[in-house]
Amino acid sequence: MNQQSRGFTLLEVMVALAIFAVAAIALTRAGMSYTQAVSGLRDRTYAHWVLTNEAAQLRIQQAWPEGSSDQQVMWGEQQWQIHRQVYPTPVADVRRVELSAFMLTQSATEAKGDPVQRLVVFLRQPQRE
Repeated sequence: MNQQSRGFTLLEVMVALAIFAVAAIALTRAGMSYTQAVSGLRDRTYAHWVLTNEAAQLRIQQAWPEGSSDQQVMWGEQQWQIHRQVYPTPVADVRRVELSAFMLTQSATEAKGDPVQRLVVFLRQPQRE
């Protein structure tokens, strides 16, 4: 009487567990990558809004800025540093303004590293009456 055994051998179970472990690690890494991408996209979007607001303020105030400056603003429960650098253009009454947004941490009061986002705007000299 020879009965066929039913079920899996230890080797088959070990191979199945190894395949499952590799798949689980790959899915975890993909999830982490997705989370980091979404976080980076959120930060760049917020930084773009901060810079767009700054550009709008320059236009509303009819500013004619020169040189460079830094300022800190609070937006979206996050402290941002905006760096503004002004360059002349071949047209005398137009200036190129580069705005850069840096995310500040609670412990840092100065921006370090690359900006989160950059924006370039061109301003025309306000008309004097």
